[in-house]
Amino acid sequence: MTEEQSHAEEAIREQIRAAVEAIDGALQGIVRFLTPLRPTMRNELIQFLGPHVEQARHAKESLEKILLDLQQQGKR
Repeated sequence: MTEEQSHAEEAIREQIRAAVEAIDGALQGIVRFLTPLRPTMRNELIQFLGPHVEQARHAKESLEKILLDLQQQGKR
């Protein structure tokens, strides 16, 4: 692997890490927002946001797996 490829892969890993952190921060923010609400309002919002939160969680997990795969490839 050339030095240029190595720098490119590191840049990709950094972008993926940043995306994972952004998704994680957004999910935590949603939970913090919902927690103090009255149960009826919280439940309504959870019903509305639930599929989107689940999609974000899956995206985060996929990105983490890609990052792990890239890190393992870099060690070879």
